[in-house]
This record gives sequence, structure tokens and C-alpha cells, in this order.
Amino acid sequence: MDIKTIIFGSKDLTESQEKKRKLFMYLVSGVITTAVNWIVYIIVDLSIKNDMMLSFLGFEFTFKYAVKQIVGFIVAVLVAYFLNRITVFRSKGNIFRELISFFGARIISFVVLELGLFYLMIWACEGITGVPATTALMMIGSFAFTYDYLVKLINSVFIMITNYVMSKVMVFRKKDMVDYNKDEKKPEESSGKEQTDA
Repeated sequence: MDIKTIIFGSKDLTESQEKKRKLFMYLVSGVITTAVNWIVYIIVDLSIKNDMMLSFLGFEFTFKYAVKQIVGFIVAVLVAYFLNRITVFRSKGNIFRELISFFGARIISFVVLELGLFYLMIWACEGITGVPATTALMMIGSFAFTYDYLVKLINSVFIMITNYVMSKVMVFRKKDMVDYNKDEKKPEESSGKEQTDA
């Protein structure tokens, strides 16, 4: 199996091989998207020098945390959408409709997991250990790997699983996906009907 077939699929793949290919490509696109999210997260983290406390619905958090999460989310969602559309679901549907649905699904995921679960885990981490989330667990050169990075890493696993399910259910319609197996079966089915009619 060549790289092009792994990335884009082929009529030569069986239904089982295609399912495995989709799952593999989802994991690859998930790793790429997660890497993009992390890169943006770190760049914003290192760029914002001054910070302030904010309060929303009784939750207190820093301006820096919110900006890191929001900017990372927006860039990662755009990358994820195009990777999922082209390599995983191979959709030919309306880009505008899909992008709106994709952002909608990811906003739900963002609010519940990237903000909600993230801050809950930070709160639990600080409450259990008594150590602020900004405390370095280890130093990599001049870069401090803090509790909030560890929490983000754990949270990424939940996000990848949830996003796959929501993309499959809410965004990419089955009728819009390229299905080589279906296209290959059509001529056989029509020729069988013709024989029956004759």
C-alpha cells in the first residue's frame, strides 16, 4: 500500500481496510492538530508577559489561560477541519455548511472539555497537591513544563475521542463521502437487475 492510498484511500481497498485507513488517518490528523494546538498554546504563553485574574460565572482564571486556550482552539479547528475533510472522511459536501457544523461541534467540545474539564482538572490538581498549576514539573532548557501542560496533555486524549464521534455524527454526512466500495458495487448491482429483467 503506497502513501497516496493511505492518505486518500483507493477503490482497491476492501471495506475493512478502508475503515482501518480512516481510523489511522484520524489519529494522524489528530496528532497534527494537537501539535498545532500545542505550538500555538506555547507561543501565546511565551508572548503574553502581563497577566490578570478574570471571573466568569463564579470561576476564576487568568487572562493568559483563556487567551492560550481560545487562540490555540481556533487555529487547531481550522487545521483539523481540512485534514478530516480531505483525508479521513473524504467529503465532497458543502464546505461552508460543514465548516459551520464542525466549528459548532468543536465549540461544544471546547466549552465542555478544553475549558470546563481543563479548569476542573487544574482546580483538582491544585487542590490535591497544594501546588499552583504554574509550578514547573521539569525544565527543558529554559522552558518550564508546568502542571497546566500536564493537564492539557491528559485532556487531549478525551478531546480526540469526543471530536471523532461528533465529526462522524454531526458534520460529515455519509452521502457526501467518497465511498470507493459503494461506487464499485453499483455496476454489479445494475447488471444483476438487467439479467433479472431479461
